[in-house]
Amino acid sequence: MARGQRDARDPAIERAHFDALVTAKGVLYWADRTPAGRRRQAIRAEALATRTGAAADDRILEIGCGTGEYSRRLAGLTPATLVSVDVAPAAAAQAHRATGSAACVAAADVERLPFAAATFAAVLGNAVLHHLRLDRALPELMRVLRPGGRFCFAEPNLLNPHVFVEKKVPWVARRLDDSPGETAFTRWGLRRDLEAAGLVEITIRPFDFLYPLVPGALVPAVERIGRVLERAPLVREIAGSLLISARKDSGPAGR
Repeated sequence: MARGQRDARDPAIERAHFDALVTAKGVLYWADRTPAGRRRQAIRAEALATRTGAAADDRILEIGCGTGEYSRRLAGLTPATLVSVDVAPAAAAQAHRATGSAACVAAADVERLPFAAATFAAVLGNAVLHHLRLDRALPELMRVLRPGGRFCFAEPNLLNPHVFVEKKVPWVARRLDDSPGETAFTRWGLRRDLEAAGLVEITIRPFDFLYPLVPGALVPAVERIGRVLERAPLVREIAGSLLISARKDSGPAGR
């Protein structure tokens, strides 16, 4: 980055973008507004909640909660106490209204979380890591995650044709309300970042062939076909998303 050039993933830029988007449209992601998009929410929330393995006396942290669509679902899928944060105060306020007492919601910068070390049994989120400066955010997430805690995320797959165009063609990104600095991941590149952060037992699986614009009547059939494609060698590599599960080392280096 050239001297004086501001990182487009700076939390202040992300905050301004999403505050403006919520204020103007009341929603953050076009893909959440369709029948197929809502089904994708349900699938992802269940996958993430299941992978936390959290118990009733645990606390789990959802980052990038947006306006609370996933927060509502996650709160109903885990016995743990859900704490949800978003960098954009307007989004966090809407998430608070959406979840009521089901989750503890706050506006917070993932690079400077207002929690003590080793507070959470799991950290999770949907489509949020690709907005972050991982070299700053991952150490902070590791700080608040207890030894042995779970790290569970769903993120866009750069090898998917739609995702590639959306992230690499600026006018498409603007049309779809992408923030200025967001990107997408490959499995191998993301694995390197997670290993460097100290995570172990890392699995990154391509999943999700349910395109958000699939008509509602066709969603069950496309979902069934997608489950087959997720198991097909090579074809699965162009799935829309990556499902990530890992653990913070509980050994001496992870304490």
